[in-house]
Amino acid sequence: MKGLLHGLVLLCGLAAADAVAGCAAAEETVAACRIEGQQKQVSICLYEDESGPMDAAYRYGPVQGKEELVLRVPLMELGYLTASGAGVTVDETAIFASGDHAYRVTFGFRDGRKPDPSALHKFGTVQVSRQGATLAELACAPDTIVRTPDLLLERMRERGRTHASDGATLSNYDIDRPGPISAAAPCERKHDVDTCWSLGVSAARAGDLALALGYYDKSCDAGFVTYGCYDGGKLYLHNRQLRDYAKAYERLDRSCKGPDPGQAPYACKYLGWMHQTGIGAEKDNQEAWRLLSAACFVRAEEPLIDGEGCDLLAKTIQIGHPLGDAQAQRKSVGSGYLVYLALAMGCTDAAETVCAKAKAMLAEAKAASAAWVAYCDEDSGDCAGMLQPQESFSATLSQRERLFAHYQDALKTLGAP
Repeated sequence: MKGLLHGLVLLCGLAAADAVAGCAAAEETVAACRIEGQQKQVSICLYEDESGPMDAAYRYGPVQGKEELVLRVPLMELGYLTASGAGVTVDETAIFASGDHAYRVTFGFRDGRKPDPSALHKFGTVQVSRQGATLAELACAPDTIVRTPDLLLERMRERGRTHASDGATLSNYDIDRPGPISAAAPCERKHDVDTCWSLGVSAARAGDLALALGYYDKSCDAGFVTYGCYDGGKLYLHNRQLRDYAKAYERLDRSCKGPDPGQAPYACKYLGWMHQTGIGAEKDNQEAWRLLSAACFVRAEEPLIDGEGCDLLAKTIQIGHPLGDAQAQRKSVGSGYLVYLALAMGCTDAAETVCAKAKAMLAEAKAASAAWVAYCDEDSGDCAGMLQPQESFSATLSQRERLFAHYQDALKTLGAP
């Protein structure tokens, strides 16, 4: 408590002339902003001298003039939370306590906002509470936000802190602050990744997606791994400012064909979507079927699948082979079983909406006495059982192997795309 109470005065070693709401010359700025609609600002600062450990400081007050409140706490005791934000960015929250009051400051990025939902937008908030009840909530003016992403995390890790305030283990990824691509060194292999991809991730975490894309491209071209191909392909596909469909396809194609089981299904999904919709690639339902099958029905030692890819596969199958009305479904198995298998496989990826579609499809087919339901029961022993959640990951893998086999058999029996 002593460390908290002494934060109500000026930081030791700082002259009174430095007492403004922005960080002092002797401090490192973690983040700062002006409050929306006010001439007030808030800052999170770090200070260290030879007399003691590093402190974190909360400073609040007029943009010009003496600060109204300063709270200081030893960095290793600071309330700290971190959560995945938009893309690979991270939102960080610092919590300063003073008596029964708490000052919770969060900085990060958000996407999905108009006019460009694909862009990252800076945000900052301040929440003041007393004994858990919120007294005030303030927002930063976005264009005034100054922030050094991961600086708090970096300084805490340097001093041996391993956990956030909620008990979560602090991430151990490399923290870099990459310069321009023109000054970048050649990529080098680094464990199971490469240095260029790591720099791209750091740039993305800082919100500079254009710089991140430059490093992802450099990583992809180096050819050590396909991480840069995948991440770069997604940016080329999704981000309006950086969009280039030809480059997106080329990058994602490398990843789809690559050896990484954690990325290939997702890359194949994007390519399948492009062919299914005709966006950025020739509209070709048969090619979409092939690629989406690679995203959904994966056979590997520990198969990872893309549940959304399974949902898209189900749609693609129906585009090529419509289910028909109830009478048609009673006469012939048709494509119903293949569609159901795709949805069932997606259900193993904890995709709740896909599971719901599969359950609804089965219920409707039973009500219509669709021929594919009897075929499914005969083939699997229990058609509805395909949607039952498994008790362990190993059991889920076994379920996926069974669904894979059923799908391959059904393609041979009912006709491949």
